[in-house]
Amino acid sequence: MKKLLPLIFLFLPLCLSGADAGERPSSWQLQWSSSARIGGSSGKYMPYFARTGEDGILPVRSSGLLTAGAKVSYSDMKGFFFDTEAALAGALALKSPLYGTPVYGLVDRLYVSGGWRMLRMDVGMIPRRGELGDLSITGGDMLMSGNARNLPGVNLSSDWIYFEKGHWVGIRGNLAHYHLLDNRVVKGAMLHNKAVAVKFALGRKVELIAGFDHYAHWGGEGQAVSFKDYVKVFFAKRGDSSDSWSDQNNVFGNHLGREWARLVWRARPFTMTFQYDKPFEDNSGMKFQNFPDGVWTLQFALNDRKAFVTDITYEFINTTWQSGDRHDRPATEEEKAKQDPSDPYYGRIVLGGCDNYFNNSPYGSGWTHHGRTMGLPLLVPFAPDADGVVRGIMSNRTRGHNLGIAGVASGKVPYRFKAVFTENFGTYSGPLPSVPWQLSLALEADIKGSLTGLPVSFSAGIYGDIGKLYQNSAGLTFRITYAGSRRF
Repeated sequence: MKKLLPLIFLFLPLCLSGADAGERPSSWQLQWSSSARIGGSSGKYMPYFARTGEDGILPVRSSGLLTAGAKVSYSDMKGFFFDTEAALAGALALKSPLYGTPVYGLVDRLYVSGGWRMLRMDVGMIPRRGELGDLSITGGDMLMSGNARNLPGVNLSSDWIYFEKGHWVGIRGNLAHYHLLDNRVVKGAMLHNKAVAVKFALGRKVELIAGFDHYAHWGGEGQAVSFKDYVKVFFAKRGDSSDSWSDQNNVFGNHLGREWARLVWRARPFTMTFQYDKPFEDNSGMKFQNFPDGVWTLQFALNDRKAFVTDITYEFINTTWQSGDRHDRPATEEEKAKQDPSDPYYGRIVLGGCDNYFNNSPYGSGWTHHGRTMGLPLLVPFAPDADGVVRGIMSNRTRGHNLGIAGVASGKVPYRFKAVFTENFGTYSGPLPSVPWQLSLALEADIKGSLTGLPVSFSAGIYGDIGKLYQNSAGLTFRITYAGSRRF
């Protein structure tokens, strides 16, 4: 975070410059909230839905959790805006593999943001959210699902920028740099990210969006860190003679990403959304050799937000193919005759399979942060070893179905029902015996303060795990939240 502080102070004057607009009205707002949550289960661990999401702050065992935070926002009619937020969490929980003590605290959010119109800069720890809501198993982002702790870093991004007044064609993107501060195989590793998406309006009611996200682990303890190395990471170039064998013969760092497309139809009584979100780990995945792997989402949302059923989400999840079960095969004598003997794959024909999602050899903790999978939470990480280090993903070949239903009971009480069923195959190199199946269920409801006349709101949930992957268990949670805001 020390490296980020100069950027914060450099950017603050730009964020606040709109305050001197003079003739233009401006608005300051203070928001605050605190909550207390208790949860218990019949098994050793809380059921899947009771410990997943919420940016990785939920304890995995029976616990009490306290949160508190405040946010200050500013905006004016010239388009300048500014936000800063701090949120803390503390837990008293039964000892779990992720935390060696029953009492612990953590920083959930700590950031400064600002910008002008469609342009934005975030500095610090801020959530990155998908756009499909919490009924989706990933929220709409297969790589950043909100299942792991927020990453500290800097993110420059844009909202949709349109090329003409009719808003028929738009583009948005981001460029980010993060630090991974958890206990991992390569301590102090960094994460590069960039993304771009384009939108096409197909008439007034239909729009098509397609996007490409690229991430890369690089640097860290014992690894090269220089501007020259950052250029290699940015352009996904191979390493030079000073780098490791892996970096020289593949690309510098650990690269992965996603390719996605979304079709939205807005009718008068409802909105229908279809999205295909596909990961890639190498060129074979980028070239769709791993199709049909990914998360296939279909959402239906009523415009009447007080109906008994307002939202339905169905998702098919498949990560079993991974471009095939072999990365390469022996070359025939005829094929060898056409190969360069100095090529590291001399004598082999690269097929491109065994993508091994969210795992990597040099960066052995893979796509995890503080012991949790950062992306699709159905991909199960290893338990921490004796040193507290998570060494990647134990099961990344999964096939399943996710169903989410939300609505308002009696016109007053919002509820959510979620169910996910999976078959879990492990990895190609470490298959699980007998392909364990798993069914996880959740039913959650909220009672707002406006209904009770109290200055607080209440939430409750009942959860269950049945199957062979996790221990069978039932769980309950109850949360009380106090929140408020004030404009200046």
